[in-house]
Amino acid sequence: MDSLLQQAVEVLASVPRMLVFTGAGISTESGIPDFRGPDGLWTRVDPDDFTIERYVTSPDIRRRAWRMHLEGALWGARVEVRPNPGHQALVDLWRAGRVTGVVTQNVDGLHQAAGLDDDAVAELHGNVRRVRCLGRCSTTWPTEEVLQRVEAGEEDPHCPACGALVKTTTVLFGELLSPETLARARGMADAAGAVLVVGSTLSVHPAAGVAVSVVQRGAPMVIVNRGPTDLDRLAAVRIDAPAGSALPTLAEALTTPPASTSR
Repeated sequence: MDSLLQQAVEVLASVPRMLVFTGAGISTESGIPDFRGPDGLWTRVDPDDFTIERYVTSPDIRRRAWRMHLEGALWGARVEVRPNPGHQALVDLWRAGRVTGVVTQNVDGLHQAAGLDDDAVAELHGNVRRVRCLGRCSTTWPTEEVLQRVEAGEEDPHCPACGALVKTTTVLFGELLSPETLARARGMADAAGAVLVVGSTLSVHPAAGVAVSVVQRGAPMVIVNRGPTDLDRLAAVRIDAPAGSALPTLAEALTTPPASTSR
């Protein structure tokens, strides 16, 4: 184990439980590009098209979005991506009782696919695998059900109950985060004695504020991320490595009972 990983183990072993905060970097090893990288989504589409204002006012934007979901471009119900060793390592930490919860900016559902219960994950930016009505009825469906309607010829599907627009539960620019999800994330943060940040540049707010709230109480932060983050100065330890290689080592060290000694 290299020295930085050893330092991270020592920091995290000193507290009963930690918050885990994840971003796009944990999923890149599953084949999902990040948003801002050289192969990211913003190199292929205009980020301004992902505002709630454009979505509700432009049928063309909605039709394009559903086509992209249908083609798997937005990692919805049709994409065959699998959790990687980084996701699995977090499940090991959770099952060992070392984690208060996983707060994620990701919308891919890979934490649950790896084995975390829904109540162990706070998806701040929603999930591409479910669709909700934007009208008063607020009905929700699996994304796959709506994609079947798109395949059948509904280019811009609406709610069958009230006729309102529908969209995936992902949070677009200009939308507020779910108050219930944010409150649950803050509860996980309040119960943590440290925070482990994985694959996030900590540049998107208010999401990053959940991780920062742990540090503001005087608790340590460990960052595992390829490249710098906006808050490296606050980290007790920063590891520039892929999540899929660093997290299994961390998890094993933090979940393996110390060897007993005989007299």
